[in-house]
Amino acid sequence: RLVGGGRTVNRTSGLPRSFLPRRCMQCPAGGGNIGYVEESRLVKIGGNTMHLSNQGALCARGQAGINALYDPDRLLQPMKRTGPVRGKNEWKTITWEEAYTEVAAKLAASKGNPGELVFLTEDINEDDLGRRFTNAYGSPNAIGSAALYDGNKLVATQLAWGAAGDMPDVAHSKYILIFGADPLGSNPQFVGLARRTIEGQQQNQAKMVVFDVRLTNTSTRANEAYYLKPGTIALVALAMANVIMQEGLYDRQFIEQWTNISPAQLSQYLAQYTPERAEAESGVSALVVRQIATEFATTKPATTFSDQMLSNFSNGVQSERAVMLLDIITGNIDIKGGLCLQRQYNLAEPNPAPPVPATSILSNPPELPLASQQAAEKVFQTIKERKYKVGVLMTHGVNPAYSNPDTGMVEDVLKDETLIPYHVAVTPYLNETSVYADLILPETTYLEDWNMEVRSSPELVPFVSLRQPVVPPLDSATSFFDISQQLANRVKGGMEQYFAFKNVEEYLRARIANMPGINQAGGLDYLKQHGVWYDPKTRPTYGAYMAGGFATPSGKIEVNSPRLAPQRMELPSYEPIATFRDLKSDELVLTIFDTAMQTDAKTANSMWLDEIMHDNSVLINPATAGALGIKHGDVLKVTRQASSGEAKERSVISTAFLTEGMHPQVVAMPNGVGHTDFGHIALGEKMKLS
Repeated sequence: RLVGGGRTVNRTSGLPRSFLPRRCMQCPAGGGNIGYVEESRLVKIGGNTMHLSNQGALCARGQAGINALYDPDRLLQPMKRTGPVRGKNEWKTITWEEAYTEVAAKLAASKGNPGELVFLTEDINEDDLGRRFTNAYGSPNAIGSAALYDGNKLVATQLAWGAAGDMPDVAHSKYILIFGADPLGSNPQFVGLARRTIEGQQQNQAKMVVFDVRLTNTSTRANEAYYLKPGTIALVALAMANVIMQEGLYDRQFIEQWTNISPAQLSQYLAQYTPERAEAESGVSALVVRQIATEFATTKPATTFSDQMLSNFSNGVQSERAVMLLDIITGNIDIKGGLCLQRQYNLAEPNPAPPVPATSILSNPPELPLASQQAAEKVFQTIKERKYKVGVLMTHGVNPAYSNPDTGMVEDVLKDETLIPYHVAVTPYLNETSVYADLILPETTYLEDWNMEVRSSPELVPFVSLRQPVVPPLDSATSFFDISQQLANRVKGGMEQYFAFKNVEEYLRARIANMPGINQAGGLDYLKQHGVWYDPKTRPTYGAYMAGGFATPSGKIEVNSPRLAPQRMELPSYEPIATFRDLKSDELVLTIFDTAMQTDAKTANSMWLDEIMHDNSVLINPATAGALGIKHGDVLKVTRQASSGEAKERSVISTAFLTEGMHPQVVAMPNGVGHTDFGHIALGEKMKLS
């Protein structure tokens, strides 16, 4: 409550309460929040109404950040492995001086071959200090794992219009066609985009149609929802595009002026993708394909919305291109209510900036030449096959032993000291990956740390947001800025010059020194007071490409992609997944999906979230379950046989949850729970209280 003089106090205790605005890190959305502090203890997290992304709304994950900060299993002292074998949880605490000395010695020993340092993080585009540290060392191997989730989409958009990512302007759309996405359940923009999707439905009367393999939060609120065979969404999208072209419902002017293909060429190519073919393979009737195609083409503005259930298959790039084609041929590109390019500022790398090393087969796998967003899933496979020599592995806030597609293989590599001689984990928690470290440096949580981020908002206005400490670091936990600076100054060899800042605030001020507008508003001091900055006079600049074209070699949307000529996939196409076509009677397709409660490997130690969602049941259609003799609540063992990948059986045990909202050939499991480490809360175990 408020009291005289503009102070806030606790309504029950009367204690004075201070607050600080900042950026959330509980999920990729990066919404703005406010931390409320009493007597140096964080007591509440609320939403920041000034932040463009979430505009004051805050999800359960954001509020549960308190649990991450005060997790009783947090690591607060450097930990050194004492046992002869990694992964046995045999540790002793050491001082920071001992820890820095040991890690610096290991890094100095490999400095002659700097590529032997491999730095793994969650999102390399946000871990600027990690990339700076790795580049300063001379290694090209600063690698992020975020592309595991959206890499195919980013490649597809780069091929098409020369920029990674998109932003459907759903609040202003009249027709929202969703393929494999759940914006009302979980997505990379989460709260902000969920709000705007609802605005589109309620305020703009937009029709929403969903194609997916399961019932989602979004499909329950859609006008129409269709469940199709996994891996066939691209075929349905191309059949719709075919209908639009054959019926003359396309935007001729846009295609002729802003793409590198003619309507005649496109019509001829798409003729092979008939609605009848789509029905035969996907299960969606030809009548529905024609109906939705016609409605989409004749209702403007319209937009598509795609996500993991479309993208995260082996045919993901082509599937994303196929869906994007619907927006292109109807002229719904970067218009109000259409599929828009992202608007985003660029943060400067303070001078002197370390040179960017030449690429390696880890940072840029030659078998994936278009993977500009990196291919983290290839890193451990390449190391396992001894195709790349590693000296030091540094993991920072990432958990590949839980998140990677083949976690068993990752564990095998992390255990093997002939493959990874030294592993230092920078993390606040003992999770499935850091348990295989030789040394753990206890990092501060995001609520005790500094950083600055730029991203595109659902409002199509760029902004800069700040992450600042709401409370001092607990015990001896240390920020990654201090860790990287200490190590750089000890390794030397030129590294130290790139970390010659008095403190982290000086580093952050340098990042925005030349950004127009923000320094006139107050720069870092403004961000510390408000948590976010954007130019209040900025409005969405629809059709921005008209001033200088798209960022492609031709300046147009490259529907016909020259970069895919070696693969003979120049045009968007449907690539059938053979293993899906040839499923045996006892085989099903397993899909993993995100929920509004948990975030991959990050939140299962948050008690409040675990009280809401503590199980990752296997969702299965009742007809499928009946044929297999499975009843609701039965314990299941879901197994991936050796024939489908790694020559080692991988399995997970969970319980059956029967629901009509599943395609009969698919089972699904939510992401974020089911841990083997990460503390008592994540494991659902009792703990002794002192």
